[in-house]
Amino acid sequence: MEVVIPGLEGVSGVLSTEAIPLGMGLDDLARFRNVSRDLLIRLNKITSPAEVYAGSNLVVPEKEAQIYHEGLGRLSPQKSLLQVAVEKNLNPWSIALSHQQLSTQTVLSGEMLYSLSSEKAPTPNPLMPIVQSIVLSPLPLVQGRTVVITVQTTQPVEISGSLNDRALGFFENRKNELVAIQGIHAMANPGLIPFSLQVKTSDGNTISFQQEIILMSGYYPQDPPLSVDPATIAPENTKPEDDLIREIVSKVTPEKLWDGMFALPVDEPYCIRSGFGNRRSYNGSPYTYFHTGLDYGVCANLNIRAPAAGVVVYTGDLTVRGKSTIIDHGWGVFSGFWHQQEILVNVGDKVEPGQLIGLIGGTGRVTGPHLHWEVWANGVQVNPQQWLEQSFP
Repeated sequence: MEVVIPGLEGVSGVLSTEAIPLGMGLDDLARFRNVSRDLLIRLNKITSPAEVYAGSNLVVPEKEAQIYHEGLGRLSPQKSLLQVAVEKNLNPWSIALSHQQLSTQTVLSGEMLYSLSSEKAPTPNPLMPIVQSIVLSPLPLVQGRTVVITVQTTQPVEISGSLNDRALGFFENRKNELVAIQGIHAMANPGLIPFSLQVKTSDGNTISFQQEIILMSGYYPQDPPLSVDPATIAPENTKPEDDLIREIVSKVTPEKLWDGMFALPVDEPYCIRSGFGNRRSYNGSPYTYFHTGLDYGVCANLNIRAPAAGVVVYTGDLTVRGKSTIIDHGWGVFSGFWHQQEILVNVGDKVEPGQLIGLIGGTGRVTGPHLHWEVWANGVQVNPQQWLEQSFP
């Protein structure tokens, strides 16, 4: 069966979509995939290279006889293409042709160099050769979701960086692999957000990289307006409580305490009364609030269970959150359990997945008995459902 797409006459074969990875632009993708830049522009109706950014999806033609290219790193201002070719034992003309240039003189300083490869090579990145790969997953970014930045290196390094102006915390996952787990705020403005990475080598040299990444809306609905005790939305009560919680979840344990996917914090059968991210109005206010977790109703019993291994770092009775427990899972990841009838653990207790830690109640700012469960990733509340469906990192 042949499908004809208007405006794409003369284009044949299989078309697929591909998210632009970190460190790549339009020219880099064309060279790495051995596809004509002009064809990519036609297929995607691109009017400016500024429309292409990390996380944006492009239509890319698949070739029957795939030709692979390998990234060699960016051309240094201190070196010529000929010097790089000699160092790599390659023909400079083969590099120029892989670069889609008809002259070795038109390859500019700072551009990524490519050469033919016998097999599919890792996606090149701007910090080669010290950094083998940089992966930010999932792309595109979405409000309220957790993202993982994985950096694989060829030698021991120190890594720092930021995403949407929030400092990232990197931890060693295995030899020469560092991982940062970061939440995207549910109310962050959709659009392009900044990402930066700095790598410091053992000899003191520092290399850096910056790129804008697309952030998509989470399309969170508005809950019906809620009527609550005015004391539970008064700033003199909410601000000190919010400050306390932020202080607790800002203390990072360098050890990862959990393993695999999180488990349900309640017994089955379960029912969700309100989803994460829903926009909220209290006592006639504008919809400037959002639901910071998942609400589980009383559908099986009152049991609240630890979703993953960790250490209890807070228990107490709060105005808004009621009887509350916070578990530190390590690496800047925390769980919060609000509105309990009874707390069954103490600060300092080590808990295991499925362990009974409390009973569902109706304390604090509630309209009925339920468990409000939150997950924090490096200081940002994120959708707990993602942690029930995906292993991190």
